[in-house]
Amino acid sequence: MNKFLYKLNLVLTYKDALRTRIPLLFNRMIGNASKRASKAAMSLKDKPTVDVAFLLTIPGMWKLDYVFGAMSRSSRFHPYIVIYPYSRLKGFSEEEIWKTINRTEEFVKQRGYEYVIPYDGKTGKWDDIKKTLNPDIVFFTTPYRDILPQYYYYNFKDKLTCYVPYAYQAMNLYDLDYNQISINLFGINFAESYMHLDFAKKYSKSKGRNFVVSGYPGTEMYLRDDYVSHDVWKPQHNSKKRIIWAPHHSIETDGSFHASTFLSFCDDMLEIAKEYKDSVQFAFKPHQLLKFKLIQLWGKQRTKDYYRQWEEMDNCQLEETGYIDLFIHSDAMIHDSGSFTVEYLFMKKPVMYLAETSTPQNQFNEFGKLAYEKHYHGSNAEEIRRFIDDVVVGGNDSMKDSRIEFFNRYLVSRDGKLPSQHIIDSINMMIERGTLS
Repeated sequence: MNKFLYKLNLVLTYKDALRTRIPLLFNRMIGNASKRASKAAMSLKDKPTVDVAFLLTIPGMWKLDYVFGAMSRSSRFHPYIVIYPYSRLKGFSEEEIWKTINRTEEFVKQRGYEYVIPYDGKTGKWDDIKKTLNPDIVFFTTPYRDILPQYYYYNFKDKLTCYVPYAYQAMNLYDLDYNQISINLFGINFAESYMHLDFAKKYSKSKGRNFVVSGYPGTEMYLRDDYVSHDVWKPQHNSKKRIIWAPHHSIETDGSFHASTFLSFCDDMLEIAKEYKDSVQFAFKPHQLLKFKLIQLWGKQRTKDYYRQWEEMDNCQLEETGYIDLFIHSDAMIHDSGSFTVEYLFMKKPVMYLAETSTPQNQFNEFGKLAYEKHYHGSNAEEIRRFIDDVVVGGNDSMKDSRIEFFNRYLVSRDGKLPSQHIIDSINMMIERGTLS
């Protein structure tokens, strides 16, 4: 969809242009949102069971397994997941939207979670869960307005609203990550670190007052002794090194954020996968929005054919849902993702960052730059081959010690509490006191 038409669609759908563009009105909205969040939280103090709706569109945006699990085991909370369509306002393929909904449903089913898909097949409309389910707390997994309005913050202003970023914030997208309308208005935003809290204080109009440091729940399983992983890699006839290729979705060249190197390396990576078929196994792990955008750019058939090649080659596989176990049982990764720049460092394994520019570090925030420095860097196919030959297959991993140092300094819990516990404690404090402090 044309960028101008998309923005016009947002304005017409949400009717909020004046309120969010005039500083006085928006600051008043922020103040009122804080008061409503406090009131909504304290109204739950004597409620026997607190209903918590986790809004989810895409499996890759789910970072809350341990929070959901802790609530499920608690007598205080009743958590459930609401599956709804992503980016209905962007003109994406209706067929792919429903395929994604079905993948998300299967993802949730495998975890045994209670869930609902609030779609009325008779009318062809998506229900307003505030009217049908009326949750007490709403957990958002995306902050954007490119969803149906009944699943956006505005519809839950009188509820306690919470947000955990769907990605480890590593890029210098300060306005996008900290100053979106919803992020300024959510009752509680959970930050990955005190450095991220400082970003919120500096760049959000709320001055970070609705932020609390929890650590990142999306990486909690890497820090737990009780997590049981499963080898999701395709069986091979002989032992091979396992490398993940994880391209980002930002293929746009219209002035939008652009970090993806997919269009530059998509053919090279297929060739490399064929060249190393006897010694390396590859997992193609694209961002789930990449397929939507490729269909718009390439067409349905070319996109389908490309994905199918990764799925069908003997030493390759396609991963379109989760990635935790894929990470754990891998040997290395090649990517251009902001979040994975931090997340894969939990593995302490070799990792290469691909970039088309000579100074890709300029795309990162201060935390992301520290993580980027622990990567091998590539800008062409020969550098990828060298990384595979020397580092992954050859074992000449000169950056191993520095990655371990980064892990111990920045990724390990300092107070012994894991992110899910911080999040539950913060919600309970909000309910008991109406404040985060």
